[in-house]
Amino acid sequence: MKRTILSVLIMCVVFLSSCMKGVDEIAKQNENEQQFREYLLSNGLTPTKDTIGLYAVLRNFNPGAPKLNLGDSVAINFEIFLLNGTRVTASEPGKPLEFLHGFAPLYGLDLALSWMRPGESATVLIPYYLAFGSGGSSDNKVPGYAPIRVEMELVRAKSEYQQIQEYIARNNLQIDMITPEGVYMKWLTKVEQGDTLGMGKDINVAYKGYFLSGKKFDEGALGHLTGSTGLIKGFDLGVRKMKLGEKALIIFPSRLGYEHYGRGDAIPPFAPLAFEVEITKVY
Repeated sequence: MKRTILSVLIMCVVFLSSCMKGVDEIAKQNENEQQFREYLLSNGLTPTKDTIGLYAVLRNFNPGAPKLNLGDSVAINFEIFLLNGTRVTASEPGKPLEFLHGFAPLYGLDLALSWMRPGESATVLIPYYLAFGSGGSSDNKVPGYAPIRVEMELVRAKSEYQQIQEYIARNNLQIDMITPEGVYMKWLTKVEQGDTLGMGKDINVAYKGYFLSGKKFDEGALGHLTGSTGLIKGFDLGVRKMKLGEKALIIFPSRLGYEHYGRGDAIPPFAPLAFEVEITKVY
């Protein structure tokens, strides 16, 4: 449903912008479509077609691998060509392009990836409105309204769960608790006496926030009422399990953090996070 709505919105934006320029949008789309048919026929290719005009010929099928989910971290090798064979650009040898599924540089790449599994490759024919648009590429290598061909390979994909498991293994962490909601906890300082905070406690917390790459994105201290909506859910769920004086590492997926929105330029969408937290005061 979301993909259908987004597809309709893309077509509406393209149509409105072209009307403002006095361009016959339907004619341009039909021209791209005819170019695709000629290319496929001359090369003997039988493709899969998307409902909004993208074609893909899939190869090296890997049915045992999982399909992608929105927000998965992906890495692709690619080459981009005009339909006449002119090479436009490509990924560097040995350095696949990495991004989150749903946030590809070209929307057409995301559509193609929705059909692919890790290890698979594809020839993808992308109409201009899913590629470089009516203005073409910024380096002028792709003219306005030009369709493109992309040869691409999905080298690897990592779900948030896999990213968290890799982070745990890479740092040799022995996880002490996984909450029912999916918060991973490792105590760094343990207090044996007393009760966990639970709900409704007014506390002070010192914290350091990290991406799973190890890069720190924030540090500070704050007041918080446990169980309230003042902080992201994963942080609150973690501190509720702690006691005064304890220090712990809490790790959680983006659905308990900043979800698909992110937080400005500081935290990207679909980012699993890790926090070192210490309960310094309970009122």
